[in-house]
Amino acid sequence: MDDLEGKVAVVTGAASGIGLGLAQAFAEEGMKLVLADIDDGYLETARASLAEAGAEVLAVRTDVADAKALDNLRDSTFERFGTAHVLCNNAGIGARSPLVEPLEISAWDRVFGVDLYSILHGLNAFLPRMLEQGEGHIVNTSSRQGLVATPDLGPYPPAKHASVALTEMLRAELAALGTAVSTSVLTPGGVVTRQLSEAMRRVERGELDDPNIREFITSRVADAVASIDVGRLVVRAIRGDRLYVNTHRETLTWLRERLDRIEADADALGTLR
Repeated sequence: MDDLEGKVAVVTGAASGIGLGLAQAFAEEGMKLVLADIDDGYLETARASLAEAGAEVLAVRTDVADAKALDNLRDSTFERFGTAHVLCNNAGIGARSPLVEPLEISAWDRVFGVDLYSILHGLNAFLPRMLEQGEGHIVNTSSRQGLVATPDLGPYPPAKHASVALTEMLRAELAALGTAVSTSVLTPGGVVTRQLSEAMRRVERGELDDPNIREFITSRVADAVASIDVGRLVVRAIRGDRLYVNTHRETLTWLRERLDRIEADADALGTLR
């Protein structure tokens, strides 16, 4: 989609962080906005600031882990605007949970519900309408942890890996249909978010005992990019119909190092073909 002006964008997890940056970037393009988030207070603040800047905005409180809530989001969107052109399945959470310690399965269920199953709920709710109208773009927010996993992050990297694979599969299936509906996967590195800022404040207050965690958070803050710049990158991806959206070149280095490790093991073990 080259011309985004007047089109409708739906963004989950839109009250802050990357979601708000996406909404701000879409507003710059003259798009109408539907903001979804579970936090009423931050959601209203985001709606008011975007409306004050001149955007036409609808805010819908949404628990993305609930399929019925996504159906309600769709119905509210079509009732207000009659259509949806861009869907950003962006909401996400994390939960530190080392695999060598007893696992809290309920925490894994919650992370997978928000980070992965919410994408499925979004597809069920919006994709049929997009296919019917013959136009649309779906952006699924993963993470660079969806490409190369870091230890001690529990369910987060597995859920994000799954969202990358899901988007790649969806892209191929849409192409096979010959439809103008397409998709992208956003795999951001460090981004200035409320959660990252709070984590850094905990480091500064000396509340984190693990030096590896302190070092990780500090490095993330040092190379973090602005969320609105991530949003503008996504706009370029939609216009150019690009599948992979990366914020940091470092991620590509990680991927090459991963491939080197895979190749080294193949060389050491041999392959069957």
